[in-house]
Amino acid sequence: MQNFEPLKKGDKIGVCAPSMGCGEGYYQKRCDNAVKNFKKLGHEIVFTENSFGNVLARSSDAKIRAKEFEQLFFDDQIKGIISMAGGEFEMEMLPYINFDKIKKAKNKFFQGFSDNTCLSFLLATLCDKTSVYASNFCNFGMKKWHKSLKENYDILCGKKVEQTSFTKYEIESNRKEEGNELNGYNLTQKTTPNILSDHKKVDVSGLLIGGCLDVLSTLCGTKFDKVKNFVKRNKDKGIIWFFESCDLNVLEQLRVIWKLKNAGWFEGVKAVLIGRPLNTTPLFDYDYKQANYEHLKDLNVPIVIDLDIGHTSPNWAIVNGAHTHFTFDGKKAKIVFE
Repeated sequence: MQNFEPLKKGDKIGVCAPSMGCGEGYYQKRCDNAVKNFKKLGHEIVFTENSFGNVLARSSDAKIRAKEFEQLFFDDQIKGIISMAGGEFEMEMLPYINFDKIKKAKNKFFQGFSDNTCLSFLLATLCDKTSVYASNFCNFGMKKWHKSLKENYDILCGKKVEQTSFTKYEIESNRKEEGNELNGYNLTQKTTPNILSDHKKVDVSGLLIGGCLDVLSTLCGTKFDKVKNFVKRNKDKGIIWFFESCDLNVLEQLRVIWKLKNAGWFEGVKAVLIGRPLNTTPLFDYDYKQANYEHLKDLNVPIVIDLDIGHTSPNWAIVNGAHTHFTFDGKKAKIVFE
């Protein structure tokens, strides 16, 4: 795996919209303040032409989105890329990305989450390059950065950060109300990670890969699915999987995990780290913990759920493809990228 070069003061950061663009109103205000926040840290933000587009849940045509991403990736003046937003249709641009050329190029960080799994996951599994599964650009627009964003920035700067589980998380926010656009997280719920397997404690190291379960399901079985090859060539390091889900109900979460398992993705896995699913509403006799565990339990490896990964903030910044040390003593979870 080729790590990205650390961000330094004075470096330019590129922003593009591989899925949806920024739009107007709430998102525009957050975006403008994110620019100010990065400027205070010594960075110029360079936007691609269609970063603010948003028609039919797309910033622009798939070919244009691919071109704008490559424009930033192959520009030596741009030291890293942050996706403007998540969305729904990032997979459409994948046929127009030259992954062979990217594999041969020097790595730079690409950061984004949710639909940006398309790029972050494939940069790791197709190109052997680390990327960052973490906040999209507009999230950096909050007036005062939460600890998670500060640690995210430190990781981009190459610092070795021990991220621990946060005390509380958010289920509702008022940030889309006029005048509250720059508010931080509304932390009301107690964070309670759980071990689903029979392990009392977890202490594991390996190569970490994953992303949003909704998107991983879309990629599975396509021509972009080279996961079995990736797992095979990294079997000496051991693979730790991470995932979380957005739109999937609890039964769909179960079905997708079954699909990935039977596609051979979990061969040689050492542990599975699951973020808080956005949808936890029980269906039939299933709660979300049962649904996420049912087809993982016979792997006989540690399975931990309700971690600070995914669509309920705050979140860890996950370095996709990095050698990782994860521990959980039953109360606090910790993750460090070597």
